[in-house]
Amino acid sequence: MKSRILLIDDDPLILKSFKLLLSHEGYEVIPTSSYEEALRAFEEKQFELILSDIRMPGKNGVETVSEIQSQLISAGKGELPIIFITGYAEYGDQLKAEFIGEVLTKPVDTEKLLTTIRDYL
Repeated sequence: MKSRILLIDDDPLILKSFKLLLSHEGYEVIPTSSYEEALRAFEEKQFELILSDIRMPGKNGVETVSEIQSQLISAGKGELPIIFITGYAEYGDQLKAEFIGEVLTKPVDTEKLLTTIRDYL
């Protein structure tokens, strides 16, 4: 069975390119572009990892992932591995992201991203 990755980013080009890259590597990727889409996808499917941008309009990636982790804990399930990707983020948000998961900066080195994902899965 393929590992399923929840991808959260408001940039359609990032969603398309990461989905293509990760699908080529054998992962099932569910792309979402907002807090609301990500929560809907999370409610419909189980995931093994979350790959999220930090800075997004509305609720940012840190807030989105924190909500998902909170729901997992409330349901008595373990937390998911989180990888954040960011070109720039508010200092406080980046610190929160580093506390929650791994942080990679854009432009993302694809080999480092794939190695990091393999390490978690």
